[in-house]
Amino acid sequence: MLKIAHKIIFIYSAITLCAMGMAFAVLWYWMSDYADNLYYSFLEERAELIAQKNLERCSGNRVYDIYMEHRTDTVAKPVSTQIVLDADKTQATRRALLRFMSPGQIERLRDKGELKFKHGDNLGLAVYYPKPEGNFIVIVMLNRHLGEYLHRQMGYWLIGVTSLCILIVVLVSRLYTQRHIDTLHEAYQRERQFIHHASHELNNPLTAIQGECEIALMKKRDAADYEDSLNRIEQEAQRMSQTIKQLLYLSMAMNESDGESRELIIWKDFLNRFTDNERVHLNVSQGCDSCCIMANPYLLKMAVSNIVRNALKYSSDDVDITLNEKSVVISDKGIGIPRQDIPYITQPFYRAANTRSFQGNGIGMSLAVNILKLYGIVVKIESEENAGTTIIMRLAHGNFASATDNGSK
Repeated sequence: MLKIAHKIIFIYSAITLCAMGMAFAVLWYWMSDYADNLYYSFLEERAELIAQKNLERCSGNRVYDIYMEHRTDTVAKPVSTQIVLDADKTQATRRALLRFMSPGQIERLRDKGELKFKHGDNLGLAVYYPKPEGNFIVIVMLNRHLGEYLHRQMGYWLIGVTSLCILIVVLVSRLYTQRHIDTLHEAYQRERQFIHHASHELNNPLTAIQGECEIALMKKRDAADYEDSLNRIEQEAQRMSQTIKQLLYLSMAMNESDGESRELIIWKDFLNRFTDNERVHLNVSQGCDSCCIMANPYLLKMAVSNIVRNALKYSSDDVDITLNEKSVVISDKGIGIPRQDIPYITQPFYRAANTRSFQGNGIGMSLAVNILKLYGIVVKIESEENAGTTIIMRLAHGNFASATDNGSK
């Protein structure tokens, strides 16, 4: 199955090449017709000159004879053939004409007075001149080697231009897809994976609830057994409810891009809320007391809270939060993340191999990353297994603004 990028390249290239092919076909036909008409125009001129020459000689114009003797036609003489036939000699003229044209063409020549024809490798023009001095037919033929040369040259040029256009189309298409379509394909694959994991996470508690109900209804039980079953059902229902809420929050984070729900948040006051837990300690760097950010306070709290909650869950020691001019750093001394799992830890429903014994569904970190991305914050994860994890939430461009600067604008 082709990737979306390859399909678009193929369709775009096919449409472009079809349009180019049609344009080149029209150009080829026009150039070929133009070359033939150029020949015929030359032949008409030669026929007219020959006719005038013969007429003037018949009338005894000595001036014209002298002019024609000194006239130089260096281009036409080597390649053209001129024949003058006495049209009054019907039989002899017809036999001569049959060497170059068909009987039907001879009749059209007599009716119309002019005929363009092809004879072997030659293009020919026959003109019928009825004059008082006598009727005659002038035939001028020209070899088509020059025309064939022009056709070949046009063919070479068209092939070269077509090849160049194909190369340009493919390169431009590839450049476009690398910037946009490949990203779309990756997003589509992530969406499919997300749906697969979401259905799996929701199916597990539903299956557990259904199993508990079936077991409880198989026979009559005492109140304690029913209470145990209801407690297990409640736990699974809470687990499913928590998963659904996090999925809704994740969807909200992906769609919150209009900025209408954002407000000014002072980082120091905001992060102080998490120090209610005695294991969490806040360190504010010098000059960062008034650092702030424009964000949705509810979503920002959810993002930072998920990271802090993970640090507390996977560590039994204290958790440090450090506020710098352009970053917020959360570090713990817990179980850490295996090196091979770090690149995937921000994907929805992905859980590191050493977290199987801890309760969770793998949405929290993905939710935090997507929320922070809305506000220009990039998340970097540094971790070593059994040594701890450091989450660096760094502003992609510049430093955090000052509350006094925002207030003065």
